[in-house]
Amino acid sequence: MIKWLKAKKDDLKLKKDPFKQEGIKICIVYFLFGFVWVYFSDRIVNRLVYDLSARMVIHTYKGIMYVMFTALVLYYLISNLLRKVELAERRLGRSYDDLSAANEELKEYVEQLTASEKELRIQYRKIMEYDQRLSLSEEKYKDIISQMQLGMALYEGASGDDIFKYRLVDSNYSYEALTGLQKGDILGKYFSEIHKDVKPENLDKLIRTIETGESTRYERFQKNTNCYYEILASRPKESQLAIIINDITQSKQAEERLYYLSYHDQLTGLYNRRFFEEQLKRLNSNSYYPLMITMADINGLKLMNDSFGHTVGDKYIQKVAEVLKEGFKEQDIICRLGGDEFIIISPNTDVKEIKEMIGRINERIKHEAINKITLSVSFGYSVKYRDEESILEVLKKAEDYMYKKKLLESGGMRGKTIYTIMAALHEKNPREEQHSHRVSELCEKMGTALGMQEDEIKELKTVGLLHDIGKVAIEERILNKNGKLVEKEWQEIKKHPEIGYRILSTVNELSEMADYVLAHHERWDGNGYPKGLKENEIPVQSRIIAIADAYDAMISERSYRQALTKEYAISELVKGAGTQFCREYVSIFIDKVVYDVEVSV
Repeated sequence: MIKWLKAKKDDLKLKKDPFKQEGIKICIVYFLFGFVWVYFSDRIVNRLVYDLSARMVIHTYKGIMYVMFTALVLYYLISNLLRKVELAERRLGRSYDDLSAANEELKEYVEQLTASEKELRIQYRKIMEYDQRLSLSEEKYKDIISQMQLGMALYEGASGDDIFKYRLVDSNYSYEALTGLQKGDILGKYFSEIHKDVKPENLDKLIRTIETGESTRYERFQKNTNCYYEILASRPKESQLAIIINDITQSKQAEERLYYLSYHDQLTGLYNRRFFEEQLKRLNSNSYYPLMITMADINGLKLMNDSFGHTVGDKYIQKVAEVLKEGFKEQDIICRLGGDEFIIISPNTDVKEIKEMIGRINERIKHEAINKITLSVSFGYSVKYRDEESILEVLKKAEDYMYKKKLLESGGMRGKTIYTIMAALHEKNPREEQHSHRVSELCEKMGTALGMQEDEIKELKTVGLLHDIGKVAIEERILNKNGKLVEKEWQEIKKHPEIGYRILSTVNELSEMADYVLAHHERWDGNGYPKGLKENEIPVQSRIIAIADAYDAMISERSYRQALTKEYAISELVKGAGTQFCREYVSIFIDKVVYDVEVSV
């Protein structure tokens, strides 16, 4: 734009010069014409005309002609000059218009330049701000990288280099902590010098990341730190390889623990049902025949749980599992199906071998006990010899055989266990043993007083002996507490009839007695426990036990008080007649048992 304006100015200067030249030209023409006319016309007239008057006339007309001719010449020249001036004025006007337009454009251009300058200044300030932010971000990034828990290492090589020629150019503190490799020892070293034991498949992944820029991940175990790591690899720039290391040892261990739990029984450490089903499918082939299936079932586990609690029951299960692991072969698969049931898969095992193993296990079981209760396990087995035999049928045969053995073995075992449980209770609280025997004797005398049959009296005597068997599951500190029981402790004590019922109901011969034990704390008015029975809803045997139990409890020394007198006890029985006790039986008990019969203490 500025160059164009200069060109216009020079052009205008050039336009002014011709007008000056035209003025000079007119003056020169006028001078020459006048000089030639005067000089030559006078000489010619003087030579041709000698008469002075004639000369004067000729000179006069000659002057007129000169004026007229010069007027015409001047007119022509001046007209030509005026046309040029007019043309120049027009051109000048157009030039001014062009100049005005150019001036407007120049103003707009200057305004644009001014706005652009402002915008550039703003952009410059923003760039400076961004640059400062970028610097801060880089510093923060470096701080984050250096302080983050993930280990990071950056390798760099030349274009076309393979991974083995990549050198370590940077790493953070976490990389040192996770790998045990000090930055000062490995900085600048080749990848192949630092990582000598990378698996081929993982190395291929890293090479693919360098070649394609696609990120990759894999897991590896590092011996020197005994940890599992997750490796994340990426390519930040061409010829670079960034490796991020994350310690996944805890999650890996949790994963392995979860895997372990998915195939193992948490209580015993044996395999579980899921593993059994998978292995049964795997082993059901010719190469493992004869395939022996052995079923094992703990006898009296419910009795143990009801008597001593599930903690002791769990110990019982664990002890049985321990005996099974020691008794079977190492390659045998021992599984706990749940509760008291176990199953063992023995590949390439015949009947003779399994009989010998079960015999050794049974011999060992005789010498193992939990809470003085000897272990008891029933076994059943069946074998598959040929592929055409159904494995489900083999399982059913083993189970049927086991239940047949269980029917023969468990009844007697439970009967023995009952008296072992009573011994455990009496050992826990010696007063309970004396109390049980006295109540048993009182019940026997009451049965005689009522004229019961001999077998009924024996049953009543036995019930009297076993009536508090449920207390074996009550904490010893509660049974032997010197002070008054708090509400929570009293609620625990009130559970013993139900516990006793569960214990006795496991033995067929004692199942009816279990009902009598369950009801021996019911009241005649229906305010007893656990069912709230009243009057004739309460079994006769339970009514008798309630009276004998209460009477002996009062006249005997307890952990929290001295023994009360016989008279006081009788008065309390009388007060409770018709509410707590059966009125008729209280009268008979006082008249024919307390006064007429001497009870051993």
